[in-house]
Amino acid sequence: MNTSTSILHQPPLSIGNGIKEETVVINNDIFTSIFSYLLKEDRDKIAQPNLIIGEKGSGKTSLLKRMYFSIENSAKWLKPVFIDGKSLFSTDDIWKFHSLQDESCRTVLLIDNVQYYFERTDNTEQYNLRGKLNKAGAPILIATADKVLPAFTGYESAFFEGFKISYIRPLVVTDYSMFVGYEADMTRLENLMSYLPKTPRSVQIAAKIIEDSASHEMDIMLLLDYFSFYYQAKYDSYVVQIQRILSAIARPENGVSLQEIRKITGQDNGKISPYLKLMADRKIIDRTSQTQRGGIYTITDPLFKLWLQTNV
Repeated sequence: MNTSTSILHQPPLSIGNGIKEETVVINNDIFTSIFSYLLKEDRDKIAQPNLIIGEKGSGKTSLLKRMYFSIENSAKWLKPVFIDGKSLFSTDDIWKFHSLQDESCRTVLLIDNVQYYFERTDNTEQYNLRGKLNKAGAPILIATADKVLPAFTGYESAFFEGFKISYIRPLVVTDYSMFVGYEADMTRLENLMSYLPKTPRSVQIAAKIIEDSASHEMDIMLLLDYFSFYYQAKYDSYVVQIQRILSAIARPENGVSLQEIRKITGQDNGKISPYLKLMADRKIIDRTSQTQRGGIYTITDPLFKLWLQTNV
C-alpha cells in the first residue's frame, strides 16, 4: 500500500505566467509586521533584512507568496522578486535579480530557503552580500529558513545581528480546523498529529490519511506507509553502528540507558559513546539527563521510532 501521491508532492512555486495567488490564513502577525515595515520604509535608506524561521511545511513559502502579491498590488515603488534558495551558490546568483529591475523602484528580494545560500558559501562571500545590502536604496531582503544557522547568529559571522528574526509558531490543536474543517474526526487527527511536526502540511497529510482509512488502527499503518520510503532512506544512510544503536534505543517505549544499550548490542562504551554523542548533536536522539551517569536515550522523532519498531 502506498499513499505517497498526496499533497506533499505538489510542484514548487515559480513566479511567472499563470501563477495564482493562494489564500493564507496563518502567520498573519508575521506578515503584517513585515509588510507594514516595507510600506513605511524610505526607499533611499538602508533597509533591515528580515528572516523568517519555520520548519518544513510550516507555511514559509506561502507567506512569501502572499508578500509577493501584496507588494505587487499595493506598493508600486517596490518591485518584488521571488528566488528559490536551492538555485543559489554565490552572492552574484542573488544580485543578478536586482540588476534586472527598474531603477525607479526598490527591489524586494524574497528568498525562500536561504539556508542553501549560507551552507554553500563562505563568510567572505556572505560579507560581500551584507555589504551590498548595507547601502542606501539597496534591495530589501526578506528570507526564510527552516532553522537557525551559526551564519545567522555567530559572533564572527557576516550576518551577526544582521537579521530581524521572526519565528513561525507550531500549530496547536485549535488551529487544525483551519485546514480540515470542523467536520473532521478530531480525535483521530490529534492522534496522528502526535507523530508529526505541528505544521499545516502535517495536518493536511493526516486528514488525507483519515479520509482514506477505514479505522483508527489503519490510520497509523497508512501514516507509516506514507513515510516508509523517507525513513528507509534515512536509516540506510547511517553507518551500521548507528543503525545497531538506533534499533536498540527504539525497542523500549520509554528509552534506554547506556548500560541497557551495551546489553542489547553486546558492545562496550568505547564503541557506543562516540556515536551516541554524534546522534545527540544531530538531534537524532535525545538524552533526558545531563548528569554523567543515568541518562536515558530516546529517539527524537516519534514516527521514526515507530517505524524502527515495525521495520528493523
